[in-house]
Amino acid sequence: MKGNRPRTPEEPAAAGAAAPPRTKRPGMLAGVLNGSFLTREQVLGNMPFLLFIAGLMLVYIGYGYWTERTVRDLQRTDADLKELRSEYITVRSHLDRTEQQSQVAEDISGLGLRESRVPPRKLTVEPEQAEAVR
Repeated sequence: MKGNRPRTPEEPAAAGAAAPPRTKRPGMLAGVLNGSFLTREQVLGNMPFLLFIAGLMLVYIGYGYWTERTVRDLQRTDADLKELRSEYITVRSHLDRTEQQSQVAEDISGLGLRESRVPPRKLTVEPEQAEAVR
C-alpha cells in the first residue's frame, strides 16, 4: 500500500480515459444578458410555446393573488360570524331573563300593577246571543 501522498506530474492520471477538456463559450452569458440569444433560430421556432408558458405563468400568479384574497375574505367572514354568534347568545340570554314570569311581575310592579292570584275563567256565549250582539 502506497499511503496518502500528493500526486506528481509524472504520475499517470487515474485508470481509464482522460476527461475531455471543457469548452467554455465566453459569449453565452453575455448573449443572455444582452438578449442576442433571442434571435437564434431555435428560440424563434419555439416562440409560440414560450409565449404560452409566459401566459400560464401570469395566470398562475393571478390565481395566487385571487386565492389569497379569498382566504382573507373567508377569515374576515369567520371573525364576523363569531362576533355575531356571541352577540346572539348575549341577546338571547337577556331576552330569556326578561321573559320570565317573575321578572315580568317585578317590572310591572313599578307601574302599580300586580299579578292576579285568581285564575282566569272561560266565558261561554251561546251562538244566538252572539248573533244578537252583532
